[in-house]
Amino acid sequence: MKAQELSRKYATAVFSLALEKWRTALETTWGKISEDPKLLAKLQDPTASFGERQKALDTVIPSEADRHVHNFLYTMLKDGNIGLLGEVLGDLGRLGEGGPQVQVARVTTAVEMDSADKDQFRQTLRKKYGQGLEFDFSVDPKIIGGAIVQIGDKIIDGSVASRLNALGNRLGVRTAD
Repeated sequence: MKAQELSRKYATAVFSLALEKWRTALETTWGKISEDPKLLAKLQDPTASFGERQKALDTVIPSEADRHVHNFLYTMLKDGNIGLLGEVLGDLGRLGEGGPQVQVARVTTAVEMDSADKDQFRQTLRKKYGQGLEFDFSVDPKIIGGAIVQIGDKIIDGSVASRLNALGNRLGVRTAD
């Protein structure tokens, strides 16, 4: 198995485990809030101090929840958005379905591209591979010109170096790597 595939498997495992822990803690919290209209009203009461509302929220956050989950919920509470937790869970579910599947286009060119060229690359590749495609641009002067694009296990080699090597092979000339 290639190192890139192996690292992807590990990253997917971490993502899935972390997502599941967060989702479980947030679903438990939201379940308790949504079942108790008085609690929701107290959490959304602008006249109550943040400390009072935080204490009320702490009563429904699972004790085993990560401190980052607590901080996330406190931020929602402080911003007056705790009532959106159900919608956040819906969005989290949708992101979780596609999250580990996010594809990255690794674009290598001989020289740094300006922002307009990068935008053109993004538009062209997103039309073919989808709007969720993310990009990693790098420079390698050894490719002489053109570009090499890798998306998952697919490689599109439009580099001048590759073309020169192919031409050399057809002519029976050994080219330097």
